[in-house]
Amino acid sequence: MTTLRTVCLGTAVAVAVVASVASWPVRAEDASGCRNPPARQELDTKWPINIGLLARQLIAYRCTDYMNDVAAAVAQARDWVRQRAPQVDNAAVVLDIDETSLSNWEVLYHDHFAFFADGPCDLGAKTACGWRNWFLSARGVALSPTLDFVRLVKTLNDRSGGKVAVFFITGRRDEPQMRAATEQNLRMQGYEDWEGLYLRPPASPGFVSVYKTDIRKQIEQKYHIVANLGDQYSDLIGDPGNDHAEKCFKLPNPFYFLPPDLPPAGIKCLSH
Repeated sequence: MTTLRTVCLGTAVAVAVVASVASWPVRAEDASGCRNPPARQELDTKWPINIGLLARQLIAYRCTDYMNDVAAAVAQARDWVRQRAPQVDNAAVVLDIDETSLSNWEVLYHDHFAFFADGPCDLGAKTACGWRNWFLSARGVALSPTLDFVRLVKTLNDRSGGKVAVFFITGRRDEPQMRAATEQNLRMQGYEDWEGLYLRPPASPGFVSVYKTDIRKQIEQKYHIVANLGDQYSDLIGDPGNDHAEKCFKLPNPFYFLPPDLPPAGIKCLSH
């Protein structure tokens, strides 16, 4: 994840969200919003969509069905890797971090799905939480289906008897503080013994999908990527003729979107 985008927000609505931050209730006593979540209901999707009602339904989804949907997507990856890894040499699995391996739900909920790049992060305050400081606090929470998947992967062997390699590729910017916090957060949440952790170079331009594709190409010089997991299509899409992973698995994330869109022809590795 590199630049978070507010779900379905036009400029005027985004400004309204920012302006209303100070009036939002302090919710430190329920940082997840799930003690008394909004009721699930049919959403009126006629244009323009009411952003307040949409946000309520996103909270309802996160508190009810979201984790089951994550588990279902990861289960497909688990079954595939368990089958495929023993059939190839130097097998590897690639994962995104944010909303794939670690959840940032607390800040998403606190900020009402708006994105604030900088500024302090106090989830007990009526002010917005800046994402940079959230990342540096190393408070992301492991998505348990993904953590269980990675632990399983580390028990598998490839065709030559070697361990299956695990790589993380994130759009977080590669600077010393961010790298240290990301490593700390992953380890604190139970992710251990990975072969590589790639953060995006500060000067890397353009779409994050290009950077992530280039890293997978580097990994392929030594490893056979049997699976790639991400919550955004930009985590999975590759070159027009090669996604640089045998299979890719899209985890649900209706909370924000990163370009590029799913291409008209789809992503080849999603053929499962």
